Amino acid sequence: MKVEGQTLLDLRAKVHDLERQLTQNKKKLEELERKSKEQEKDIQEKEKSLKQITDKQTSTEKSLMDEISGMQNNLKEKTEEITSLNNKVAKLEKDLSEKNNETLSLKDSLNKISSNKDKEIENIQNAANQKNREIDRFKNDLEQKNNEIEKLRQVLEQKEKEIANNNANITKKLEEINNLNNKIKVLEITISESKSSQYIIDEIRSIMQQKGFLSDKEFEDLIK
Repeated sequence: MKVEGQTLLDLRAKVHDLERQLTQNKKKLEELERKSKEQEKDIQEKEKSLKQITDKQTSTEKSLMDEISGMQNNLKEKTEEITSLNNKVAKLEKDLSEKNNETLSLKDSLNKISSNKDKEIENIQNAANQKNREIDRFKNDLEQKNNEIEKLRQVLEQKEKEIANNNANITKKLEEINNLNNKIKVLEITISESKSSQYIIDEIRSIMQQKGFLSDKEFEDLIK
């Protein structure tokens, strides 16, 4: 019985150890599963990040390729422009050389004729001086004429004023003559009833010679 009891205790101890080991293994397994999930999640995130990096790198590579292609095209255009400019420069240098030769030829010709031109220039300057003197003389004459015209204008204005005054006097005299004619007509009508006509006419002439006009009162006194 003691042997069986001891065996039972040993078995229980082994079972207990096995259960303890099982529990530990279970915990280890859970820990491994947790770490595995974390690693899997980390791997997924790294794969996602790697994909983003790959996509970005692909986009960057495409952008760089496009930029390189554009730069190559631009370089080709610039090379063609440089070639064209070099051709133009060569042509301009040739034209400049020809123009320099023409300039030298013109200078030689100018030096040959400059001695004769000096005399012509002197003659032209003398003629110009003569013309300037004539212009000054014409200016003086013009100023004198303007002064004379101004004086004549003033005289004309004065004459116009005198004519206006004379016209006013003439108008006044005409009115007096008309009045006198009217008075004479009245006198002719009434003369037979008053004094003799010759006497009245003589009196009127005397008054007109003395005063230059005949008033209404004087006329009435004569015909009374």
